Amino acid sequence: PISIQFRNLLCIYTRYFTLSNNHDQPRIVSRFGDERPAYRQRSAKMLATLLHFLQGTPYVYQGEELGMTNAHFTALDDYRDPESLNAYHHFVETEHRVAATTMLSYLAHISRDNARTPMQWDSSLNAGFTVGTPWLAVNPNYAKINARAAQTTPGSIFSYYQRLIQLRHRLPIITTGDYQLRLPDDPAVYAYTRHRGDQTLLVICNFTAETQTRQFTALPTNAKLLISNYEDDHGNTLRAYEAKVYQY
Repeated sequence: PISIQFRNLLCIYTRYFTLSNNHDQPRIVSRFGDERPAYRQRSAKMLATLLHFLQGTPYVYQGEELGMTNAHFTALDDYRDPESLNAYHHFVETEHRVAATTMLSYLAHISRDNARTPMQWDSSLNAGFTVGTPWLAVNPNYAKINARAAQTTPGSIFSYYQRLIQLRHRLPIITTGDYQLRLPDDPAVYAYTRHRGDQTLLVICNFTAETQTRQFTALPTNAKLLISNYEDDHGNTLRAYEAKVYQY
């Protein structure tokens, strides 16, 4: 929803292009995934797969392992972040570049306050975070997206993160293997290999809700599907936000 012009302007106030969860970025499942109910879990697992099979140390930021989303605040009074407030005053009130409602829609997409809402522990008052009044409002979806629900739901995003962490502890190739980007000009699929000794991992991530078809000619017939956010493997066909890792 953000035009290229204003996206570039807002970069002054927000570090926009970091593909990670942290308190200075909005929620990645809302930015690079798809928070719609049909795709939120798939896309959150896809993004986790991409990041956790890279060499660098992955930090699991609070709520990332639950697939917490942007808060979608609708009023300026909902925000506390100076960068968001300064951007609003600058573009709306000083330079008159954008309408107030439009700017609020931008902030709902990229403000870092989206990552600073209270941790969603359970479905009780204020998501179990406090019995008082929190500094930022709790995301209204906490009744469904919370730690207690994730810990008791088979196949949850939380359980997928546990599997990823276990693999990082078990397979040295993830932390010490060489990295090579595959399909460097592909606008929809991000793929890379990790290589160590005679071992290789191929990581494939579909960043879209559309079915994609990709062929990896170097993939041997004895390649093993190590992990995926789907229960089965359709080979060269990648379903919506599908992520899979082959080991060979």
